[in-house]
Amino acid sequence: MSYLQTVVLPYADGEASDQSHYVAMYRGDLENKEAPGNKWHKLRYHLLAAKAQKVSTIATFGGPFSNHLHAFAATLESLPLNGVAVVRGELQPSLTPTLRDMVDKGIELWPSSRADYRLGDAAEIVAQINRLYGQVYWVPEGGGGVLGAQGCRDWAASIQAHCPDFDAWVVSSGTGTTAAGFLSHIDLSHSNLSHGNAPDLHVFSALKGEPRQRDEIVAIARAVSSGEERNLSDRLFFYSDCHEGGYAKLNATVRRFLCDFARMNPAIPLDPIYTSKAMFTVSQLISAGHWPYKRTLFIHTGGMQGWRGYAKHFNPFF
Repeated sequence: MSYLQTVVLPYADGEASDQSHYVAMYRGDLENKEAPGNKWHKLRYHLLAAKAQKVSTIATFGGPFSNHLHAFAATLESLPLNGVAVVRGELQPSLTPTLRDMVDKGIELWPSSRADYRLGDAAEIVAQINRLYGQVYWVPEGGGGVLGAQGCRDWAASIQAHCPDFDAWVVSSGTGTTAAGFLSHIDLSHSNLSHGNAPDLHVFSALKGEPRQRDEIVAIARAVSSGEERNLSDRLFFYSDCHEGGYAKLNATVRRFLCDFARMNPAIPLDPIYTSKAMFTVSQLISAGHWPYKRTLFIHTGGMQGWRGYAKHFNPFF
């Protein structure tokens, strides 16, 4: 199976572009059935750390439609570990499809108030779980942290081996973990690329009001690289204003774009939160003449189960 597919981008009027800019999609969403896209790569080293610590319980955080939680549950189903998930917000009588899947796979759900949830490792609910289970391995929200980025650095190396000749990489961002791993790899592989130059990394944040995330991405990439990095900041282009109304919001303009994209690329579905908005923004930049790259690689990070949080008529890939 080839994970590389050519993308046809629609112009603002819904017509196909002239393709003077070649855009290809690396279908990371097809790599792993249980934890598609970046999800397995972010979990991988955390699972190894939990095994090394010989814990029997592993826990993590996420929202009621979290792609990370869904992948966490699916991955643990075949492992000898008890799974616990701290879920942001109070649980409703009717669970979301994501949470129902998690319960079916044996994950214990602990609802958390939003105020306590924001405290992360310092939350009272974390202390309660630690007291109940004893030694617990905690995976950061979204599979984040240095270990999550280390897994994504390995993933970037694999992607580059299959797709070496691109002058720009595009990835969407939530926690910034994947972007940090990619940035670390791109910098350290500079001298090994076949065309002699590392691609620029363009990161499109799905979050609203997170301009500081760029610095966080660089800091995590530096930690993963263990001081080997050279010019990390010079290789990173970060977009904090492409959320199109806020996290998980799908406005009419983006929905029209998705309908056009689905019509022109029937075999390439996008998720509603991350890849949709990143692809929309890239299309806008190319249409406006603000994209100086001839060969762009867009990495699909998965998240298709997130469509279950929307009305069916919102999903043109259904």
